[in-house]
Amino acid sequence: REASVILLPLMGEELAASLKNVELASRNIAGVSMMNASDAEVYEILRHDYLIMDRNALDLLQGILEPL
Repeated sequence: REASVILLPLMGEELAASLKNVELASRNIAGVSMMNASDAEVYEILRHDYLIMDRNALDLLQGILEPL
């Protein structure tokens, strides 16, 4: 089995347009997924071998998980 990667940028309106090409290209690469960090689901994150996120996405997820 090949390794799988999920890209989790935090895509606000201004960033969504610039990442559109990355999102489209990621669809053509086997084992690579991309979703907005604000829509991230635990299952989607855990089913991949690697997670790549930007600092804003990390801050968002830490804020969500911190109260737990």
